[in-house]
Amino acid sequence: MKGAEGKPLTLPLFSDVESLSRVIILSDESKKEIESVSRIYPFRVSRFYASLMKPDDPLCPIRLQAIPSKDELAGRGVTDPLGEKRIEATPAFFQRYRDRGVFIVAAECATYCRFCNRRRLVGRGFDPETYRERTIEYLEQHRELREVIISGGDPLILAPPELDYIIGRLTKMDHIRVLRVSSRMPVMDPERVRLHQKALKKQRCLWFVVHVNHPREVTPEFLDAIRIIRETGAQVISQTVLLRRVNDCRHILAHLFERLVEAGVKPYYLFQLDDVVGSTHFKVRLDKGVGIMKALRGSVSGLCMPQYAVDITGGLGKVPLENGYVKKREGERVYLENLYGEKGTYLDDGEESRCNNCGMCRS
Repeated sequence: MKGAEGKPLTLPLFSDVESLSRVIILSDESKKEIESVSRIYPFRVSRFYASLMKPDDPLCPIRLQAIPSKDELAGRGVTDPLGEKRIEATPAFFQRYRDRGVFIVAAECATYCRFCNRRRLVGRGFDPETYRERTIEYLEQHRELREVIISGGDPLILAPPELDYIIGRLTKMDHIRVLRVSSRMPVMDPERVRLHQKALKKQRCLWFVVHVNHPREVTPEFLDAIRIIRETGAQVISQTVLLRRVNDCRHILAHLFERLVEAGVKPYYLFQLDDVVGSTHFKVRLDKGVGIMKALRGSVSGLCMPQYAVDITGGLGKVPLENGYVKKREGERVYLENLYGEKGTYLDDGEESRCNNCGMCRS
């Protein structure tokens, strides 16, 4: 990750226990946990995101998403839940469908979320820049591609000239009609969005997918970042991951989705957590998720309703969870079928949800 002159970019972030302990209260046990887990799964949190944490609350929903926990060492889950390794067109381009695919342009983020489904790549030395030109050549040659999802890592962690170059090259391909940019930067380091205005203006049809999980992430700075993105002409939609003890509550999600719609962001997906190793303590049971969606339908506008979906473990793609894609259940194993009749499973082994007494149901 380098700037326009080849110099390393610096971001306002914490990546060690001692600096983090200056902004939130950490017990000696917590410090040991962070250091132990960080040896296996990289740790990084932006200063802005850390500022949203309640300093003295270990169950703060912002803190739970970003601070390493010993629960990550439980060992359950799989390394590549989306099966991306087997659909590599290049090491930086995953193509599950004939007409679209995912272009990995960065392998770092402003904050390393503790439930990341690409933790096998992110923060681990994988360098997508090595494969950038090869991937662009592939996209030029394969004219059946009409939509490219620019992802990572976080694309907005790139130096502005880098992202500008990538979007510029893709925009010149007349067969690529739609670009999506998937980012958590409006949540993690909103000011950085301003640096990428030029790149986001380049594409004739650009959809910006912002990953946001909790109403407390919808800050004034976030709203300003969304305004900047919308002023480029991009359409803004959101994706949210259903996370135990973070947002597995109809009141929290109703508040989040209403705030997003007020900001001009259409809630697009509510994802069941992928069965990724080190993250299963965040899993919410499927019946709980379906119940939340039913409750939302009776309490918020249709504009506020995302699609509740799961990626079938192993790479069979996304399926909605409120339709006929769930075929049967044997204990904790749920059998699903995708649009092509391919069958796969999801391990529904989340622990019971419980109220954190955040008070949002009374607000």
